[in-house]
Amino acid sequence: MKTESYSFIDLAKSGRTDWWAPVLTLLVIALISVLSTLSVLALTGWSVYFSHFNATAQIKGLLTSGGTLVGVVGFWVSCKYVMQRPFRSLISVDLTFSVRRCLFGAVLFLPVNLIALTALTLYASARYGTWMIPFGHVRVPDSGQIFRAAAAIIAIPFLAFSEELFFRGWLTQTLRQYVRVRFVIVAIVALAFAVYHTRYDFHMKALLFAASFGLSALSLRDQRLELAVGAHTMLNICVALEMLFFTGTWHTQASAPVMMFDWVFLVLLKGALPFALMYWFLQKTSGWITPNRTTEVADVQPA
Repeated sequence: MKTESYSFIDLAKSGRTDWWAPVLTLLVIALISVLSTLSVLALTGWSVYFSHFNATAQIKGLLTSGGTLVGVVGFWVSCKYVMQRPFRSLISVDLTFSVRRCLFGAVLFLPVNLIALTALTLYASARYGTWMIPFGHVRVPDSGQIFRAAAAIIAIPFLAFSEELFFRGWLTQTLRQYVRVRFVIVAIVALAFAVYHTRYDFHMKALLFAASFGLSALSLRDQRLELAVGAHTMLNICVALEMLFFTGTWHTQASAPVMMFDWVFLVLLKGALPFALMYWFLQKTSGWITPNRTTEVADVQPA
């Protein structure tokens, strides 16, 4: 048996590599999505579903199911029967999952995000000539808003893992089979990540595009997804808390027009700077003892 070593981005080579593998994987996820929807309808009834049926919304939901918990189940099934490689090869180079690494990513994101928000505050204050907090107007949430935010925060780690598995795991490894330049792969993944979040406007998609570059840099440096999962989780929790305690956007507090370079600074400071600081810290500390071993074919057993 071969003993050629693979890095995380090349782990797709440890299983089936023909072009049918990604096609069948997406079909498996779509099938599981349809079956899960039918199962829910069988329990709750069909009348409400058909009375509010929206074909566009259904197609959109089907296309974005890869980054959901349905996608996680789909990838597990596909790894076992289609890709013919371990499910955890989508997660890490040593075929393990580290909760501790996830927590480290979440904890590390907090201070760097605070630094980025401080930089954004200083920029906004200098730009508009008055001291201002770049979050909008402070509000006191009611009990319903608190309950919805708490439910969202509980779900966020699972959703973050699902998205990282899809974009930084499967999609990155799949593209590697056809694209050799890593920057191009990361850019394609970033574009897909921004488009995937269909409910956001262009400016928010630009933020997500920049954040995706940071998440990809973390996962490729770490040779595993957990650090990116933790950072992604804490990023979404911070957004949920911001939406809970603030309303509106920062530029509504000033009369000066918002220019294109304002949005560029917003993307750089809020979307890119936190991950750049995380990456710099990891480089200076050698990642706090991260497993850097590569996976060998001899180690790989089907899921």
